[in-house]
Amino acid sequence: MNRPTAALLAGCALLLAGCAGTPPSGPGAEPVALPLPGQQEQAIGRFEGEQRVRALQLEDEGQWADAAWTWEVLVVLRPTHAPYRERAAALRQRIALAVAEQLERAQAAQRRGAQEQAATHYLRALALQPDHAQAADALRALERERNRRLYLGKPSRLTIQRRDGLEAAPPRPRPAAKPAMGSQADAP
Repeated sequence: MNRPTAALLAGCALLLAGCAGTPPSGPGAEPVALPLPGQQEQAIGRFEGEQRVRALQLEDEGQWADAAWTWEVLVVLRPTHAPYRERAAALRQRIALAVAEQLERAQAAQRRGAQEQAATHYLRALALQPDHAQAADALRALERERNRRLYLGKPSRLTIQRRDGLEAAPPRPRPAAKPAMGSQADAP
């Protein structure tokens, strides 16, 4: 199980644990109306329906990473529901194929010397699978090479240089300080 999925599962577990806690009691605590079992099932059903619609919508829009997260939430909500597991697995497979294609295109662009195109393809791969180490490392390497090529050995700021044959202007003399009023110099 990868880190984002584990984080998602941990977040869902915390959310469910917070819902299952006991209501506050003692002086000053307001009574909390607990939902009836039927209301709880209705709320879960609404949430499930909204997530299913959202997952399908995200898939249609090409936002596969977000859609995969949403399908994973539905799998956590209903682990025995086979269509959710199948849809999540199919989407993970599509993402893996698309990432492989983007990596291939990036490497081909690098071989041609098209560094900007390569960076674009690596970014697309990371958009599909944010924890893809190979794409992240390759993108970092491209950025290091770009920085080395453009900035290494160059001054970080402009410096004023004296041109040959031109003398630097002499410093201006500072004006003399005026005596303060009421001093000995004002007396006749």
